[in-house]
Amino acid sequence: MLWLMIAVIPTQIGKHFWPKWSLVAGIRVDYLSVVLYGVDLLWLGLLITWIIRKIIDKKLKIGVGFLGILTGIFVLINVLVAENKGVAVYSWFRIGQWFWFYQYCVKNKMKVREILGAVIPWWVVGESLLGLAQMAKGGSLNGLWWWLGERRFNFSTIGVAQMSVWGQGILRAYGTFSHPNSLAGFLMIVLGLWVGPNPSALRASPLDKGAFKKRSIFWWTVAWLAVLGIILSGSRTIWLLTLVLMIVGFLKVFKGKLGIKKITGYLMIILGLFLLVLGMINVNYQVRDFLGGWDSDSLTKRVSLNAAAIKMWRENLMVGVGAGNFIPRLPEYQSENQFFWLQPVHNIFLLIGSEVGMLGLIILIWLLKDLCEKKSLKKKWWLLALILASGMVDHYWITLPQNRWLLAIVLGII
Repeated sequence: MLWLMIAVIPTQIGKHFWPKWSLVAGIRVDYLSVVLYGVDLLWLGLLITWIIRKIIDKKLKIGVGFLGILTGIFVLINVLVAENKGVAVYSWFRIGQWFWFYQYCVKNKMKVREILGAVIPWWVVGESLLGLAQMAKGGSLNGLWWWLGERRFNFSTIGVAQMSVWGQGILRAYGTFSHPNSLAGFLMIVLGLWVGPNPSALRASPLDKGAFKKRSIFWWTVAWLAVLGIILSGSRTIWLLTLVLMIVGFLKVFKGKLGIKKITGYLMIILGLFLLVLGMINVNYQVRDFLGGWDSDSLTKRVSLNAAAIKMWRENLMVGVGAGNFIPRLPEYQSENQFFWLQPVHNIFLLIGSEVGMLGLIILIWLLKDLCEKKSLKKKWWLLALILASGMVDHYWITLPQNRWLLAIVLGII
């Protein structure tokens, strides 16, 4: 069950249910719908087999400690203050599901690492090549890919993510994800696990098979296909973070061979050449003539959501507006704004704070305190840093299923 569940995490095939509380101003909002994903069925199978095994081994313990009681009281209060209680109850179920799987990964980290070493190549090859095919076709491939969760879209679909290269509008790669940014963040962390600046980010993977120069063609193929998928996604934030990841990895590998002074010199030369070319281009052309096409109102929309989240949090400081209730409460905080955008705020800290308040944040930190106490965190802190940095400008790590499951795995095996 664990193998199957981890293997199909990038897929998002599922059945949506639309109760009345999934509507906002009469509009269906997919973030609020009840969804039964294929991954959920495997998670349920994993939970049942875990319970059966504990019963057989006579190790099943049913008890609630002080922290559990405190958390339960907070959850009850958070649901009661929520304007949309149906969404709050469903959101807390998802939070509990995620936390159980995180704890399971903590206790079975060696097995999870072994599975990752085997499935990451399939993830990368499948998603990157599917994204390339979508971009070449200008739309979804459908067929078998629909059954893996690919959405139906083409270049003219309202709201579809686009960019332009040399003035030619192109579709950004989606893979089996609901948005290219979500795909990009997923591939960035997968790439970090595969080629991380510190050795043994994954055990029982190609990272343990020798020195940098001896790594196989297969290893390089997976790494560069992940980079290709990130490029095709068109996520500028992930482009920058991936570049930082690659530079850090370069420094880690060649620091002992070339010396820090030579490496710094080479990097300065590369930066100088880049700025020189950029300057020459700007003499007669604009950079956007070569690469652009993103949503011109993206920044304004995000700032608007940030302002709404800050105001929402300030007015509901201690317990928030209720788990999952950011979007249902959003219209009353955007009534005077230029844009009306039914999206979660693109900042995971503001989203968590506005929905569960200060008390929720304190309890969350306490529940994850064992993560902060891990000695291995000192060697793999950069993985967490990449997630937090991307989470400052987007919400998918806590709102979209593929990214949530990967986050549980990463936190569990660090």
